[in-house]
Amino acid sequence: MQTNSYQWLVFGPGAISGLIAAGLIRQQQQVAFKTMSAAASSSVHWTLRDSAVQQRFTTPTYQHQWQPDAVILAVKSYQLNAALKQLDELAIATDCPVIISHNGIVSVTTERPLFPLITTHAANRSGRNIDQNGKGESWLASTAINQPKALPEHITKIMDDSFAPITLVTDIEQRRWQKLLINCVINPLTAIYRITNGELAEQQYGQQKQALIEEFIKVASACEHQFEFESAQQSVERVIAATANNRSSMLVDVENNRPTEIDAMNGFILRQAQQHNINVPMHHWVVKQLA
Repeated sequence: MQTNSYQWLVFGPGAISGLIAAGLIRQQQQVAFKTMSAAASSSVHWTLRDSAVQQRFTTPTYQHQWQPDAVILAVKSYQLNAALKQLDELAIATDCPVIISHNGIVSVTTERPLFPLITTHAANRSGRNIDQNGKGESWLASTAINQPKALPEHITKIMDDSFAPITLVTDIEQRRWQKLLINCVINPLTAIYRITNGELAEQQYGQQKQALIEEFIKVASACEHQFEFESAQQSVERVIAATANNRSSMLVDVENNRPTEIDAMNGFILRQAQQHNINVPMHHWVVKQLA
């Protein structure tokens, strides 16, 4: 059955937004990029690479000539509020569904319906080249997190076809915390020690991983999100194994002297720990190292 073509505004191309955009284009969807800075050119030339194939794309930039059917904001956590503000400046309809994907947890205030996408896919961007380094799973909120609005069925289907496998979930908050757990262990340690995800499996990092997980569980419990240590540890190790060749986004940011997302990850845990009078020395240490 042929899929109807809809118009998608994608902020990027970044690592994850590039993966999504490539999938949408393969599904014959109309995609336009909006960069976080002003773009003079009318199109973006970019390449998606994985172990099996290299594919080149030329994607138009958004020129205000149409209203999108959906928006993809797969951006850095510290860029999210600025990206939402840009949607206002572009006069994008306020009821247009906005699918957001970022590391960590950040506070946002908007009237737009936000649908979090949680993914464990691994990818890096270098210039206009995007490398997919590990295939994972994704979960998409069926209802907006900030208002009682359901994600339209046709948008859900196209996302499932373009970025498989995706599981549609009603309780995305628990998934956000599960992803936060992964972020809080893998990202800071790989960035501090300048190692790939797979190297974190080595025994010398075991105690630090354990401490981060144990502290995370205490804070999560105080925030009414329950984790058991054994299953949490297994989740972290599964992602390390599945993305062994990947260089975490935080490591890439450090290597390129860019801001990191530590504040939305371990920094978020620090703030929650302070509110609940919980001691989290390992999280303090990694934040200090990357501040």
